[in-house]
Amino acid sequence: MSIAIITGFEPFADCGVNPSWLAVSALPASVGSFTLTRLLLPVSFEKAFGRLEEAIVACQPDLVICTGLATRRDSISIERIAINIDDARIPDNEGYHPIERRIDYSAPDAYFSCLPVRAICEKISEAGLPAAISDSAGTYVCNHVMFRLLHLIANRYPKILGGFIHVPATPEMSGNKGPGMPLADITRALQLAVEVCSDHSTHWQGSKRRIVEYNPGWPGEFTEIATQLHSGLGNLALRIDHIGSTSVPELAAKDVIDIQITVSELSDQLLAAMTAMGYTRSEIATSDHIPACMSDKPHEWQKWFFKAPPGQRPTNTHVRIAGRANQRYPLLFRDFLRAHPNYAKSYGELKKRLAANLANSRTYPDVKDPAVDLIYHAAENWAARICWQSE
Repeated sequence: MSIAIITGFEPFADCGVNPSWLAVSALPASVGSFTLTRLLLPVSFEKAFGRLEEAIVACQPDLVICTGLATRRDSISIERIAINIDDARIPDNEGYHPIERRIDYSAPDAYFSCLPVRAICEKISEAGLPAAISDSAGTYVCNHVMFRLLHLIANRYPKILGGFIHVPATPEMSGNKGPGMPLADITRALQLAVEVCSDHSTHWQGSKRRIVEYNPGWPGEFTEIATQLHSGLGNLALRIDHIGSTSVPELAAKDVIDIQITVSELSDQLLAAMTAMGYTRSEIATSDHIPACMSDKPHEWQKWFFKAPPGQRPTNTHVRIAGRANQRYPLLFRDFLRAHPNYAKSYGELKKRLAANLANSRTYPDVKDPAVDLIYHAAENWAARICWQSE
């Protein structure tokens, strides 16, 4: 069986008990495909993560779920984001009281959880237990541990599923007067979270970017999806194009089809039509990377980005406005690579090497984008020479 480390914290402040550890202690020895290793962490900025890292090195787990107490919440909170800051409202159990201190100056500002956050939330809710996705793990020891865990995963253990779940106080802790959740329900919720991760782990590829050789079936898959989009959008779509690496013959790519929908405006009507087809708009991906020496006008790079409907093969669907710089960019880049197989081959080799050597896929675009820009500048010279127009 696979190994999971599940952690809870010791009591802190004026709390005589910590339900995160009580619930973890009550979990069965195995859940789904995982054998559980339980670990008690001190409420200490200095020592908590060190103890967790020692356990990770010793156990080589496939899953790490850290849990902690959030006394002011009344539901299970599956944390989505950890930020690179320690800013404690109260001292930790050793008296340390950091104020606006960066956790790691070499690390990004934030990391996203590797856990299937939404699936966990839905599973717990379906069981009749209160659950919610949280976009703030706070700035106390819980966030500190979550951030350092995700940084470790990103740089050394990319195949680990890892993240953090906050649990509420029990009714006894609040004197049966305020928010509270019975300990048995907290334990059940954590067990459900592990079950979801067990199901998810069968197709989890880790946080590395996976690049595969060109698949001749990609254009046909695009055509099938584009037909459905045309039917659902009608005149809202001025054109629908296959873009990205899967649109270039013989180019290695991640097995995700990139689609560009060109529109006259980003309208409520368009959003309603996409939502009706099952697409989900990202609230994060709202603009594109701006190449050096190109227009820095923000509106030229705005877009909408949609995740594929449930059950559909993976796609990245970008909606951009006709005539803007970011709408032209992917079309010219695609056509240039199609016309220059040697550039495409070199670009594919770069992507494979980046994927193999970068532990965290989230840093992949940061390294790849400048190389793409170099190719794009060559593409612009080519376009001027042949008076290029997109098909």
